[in-house]
Formats: sequence, structure tokens, C-alpha cells
Amino acid sequence: MREGKRSATDLWIGLDRGARALAARCLYAHDWGDTAPRREADLAIARGLRYRETAVKQLPIEKRVDYLARLTRPDESLVTSLLLALHLEARAPMLSAFLDGLGLPHRGGLIDESFDLQPVPAGKLGPAVAELYERFPRTEVDLYLACLKALDPETWDGLPDVEPREESA
Repeated sequence: MREGKRSATDLWIGLDRGARALAARCLYAHDWGDTAPRREADLAIARGLRYRETAVKQLPIEKRVDYLARLTRPDESLVTSLLLALHLEARAPMLSAFLDGLGLPHRGGLIDESFDLQPVPAGKLGPAVAELYERFPRTEVDLYLACLKALDPETWDGLPDVEPREESA
């Protein structure tokens, strides 16, 4: 990991419990088109509680959310799903505003699959980032920018390095 680069797990560790709970709620609410992210979350809960997966599936969503929010070191794949869900479900207007500012085709803040995304130059990113800070809470923008760099560093390397502060849901 290069200096200044953080993993998705590093970002998760820095979130407060309320933000983690929001991310977990979003994971269960988001329509993924398949059940893999939810199943991954349920399996992590099952391993942590030493339950069978079928028993976890019988738990109310809020109990599963609470457990996921307390996870201090989930694996990188699960954290990636949690952070994606948080942004796609709870912060889609911010994602849309950013991608609109860059002129990138998207649907609800998710870049069109058919679009060949190339590294975005820092000069083009600057105005879009400035607009985000004007329109949305700083902690949310900081986390979003840090997530972009952690999840796709080649494409988003031109973004400023930010240190997400503890966030409240």
C-alpha cells in the first residue's frame, strides 16, 4: 500500500457505529440483483456468533445490522459491499452530482457498465470535488472520496487525499 493510500477495511475501522449501522442497513436494503453481498454478511455473522447460516437468516434485520456494525475487522470483500451499499442507497444524490460534474454516464450514481472508464485527470476532478463540498456534508464527501481511491486507485488517483473523520449517521 503506497503512503497515503487506505484500504476499505481501514476506512471501515474509522467509522463510528452509527455510520456502520447505516451501511449495514443499506446492504440489506440495496437491490444487488443477486444475493451474494447479503449472504456474505450473513456468513460473517454466522462465523462470528458460531451460528449456522440458516439461524442467522431467521434473525431480524436489525439484529444482523447491529452485529455488522460491531464488526471491527470484517474481510475486505464484505467491507467493500458495505461501503458500496452505503453510498448507492443513502448517498446516491451525492454520487450522481459528482458523476454529472465529471460528465460521466451513470444511473443513480452507478457508472454505466458499457462506459470505458479511464483515469480521470486531477484538473477535471477539482471542480467536481469543490461542488460536492459546497452541496453535501464534509464528512460524507471525505468518506466518498476516500472510498473511490481505496476501491479503484488507478481511476481516481487524481482525487485529493482526504482523511475521513469519524462520522455520525
